[in-house]
Amino acid sequence: MRRLFSALVFLCAFPLMALAQEPTQHPIDKALDACIDKNGSTAGMVECTDQAYAAWDKELNRNYVEVMRTVKPKQKEALRLSQLEWIKHRDTFQGTMYIPMRIGARLDVIKQRAQALKSHLDVYQDAAP
Repeated sequence: MRRLFSALVFLCAFPLMALAQEPTQHPIDKALDACIDKNGSTAGMVECTDQAYAAWDKELNRNYVEVMRTVKPKQKEALRLSQLEWIKHRDTFQGTMYIPMRIGARLDVIKQRAQALKSHLDVYQDAAP
């Protein structure tokens, strides 16, 4: 249990670091903004955000696979457990009655996790001999 807690604390710190290190807007966010600029209706915002969510989900999965390839076996298990807990957290965003708010909240959660995993990957790659 202590290992899981340590892994969660470790992984929860990275979204803030990733955001602080990223001065330019991510291409997924640029595409989202452009999409909403073209169609700012509620339905348009929902559609655009759904597309961004799918793109961030793909980014998250790509980063997760890369981090799993990079870390040591003990770290893999901690990351796997952390990811399972994160999925439970992500899935709590299912019940709100405001569709645009729900989609925006879900987008933020997956975006932050994708960026956290990317930050992990960058740290491992920078430390590689």
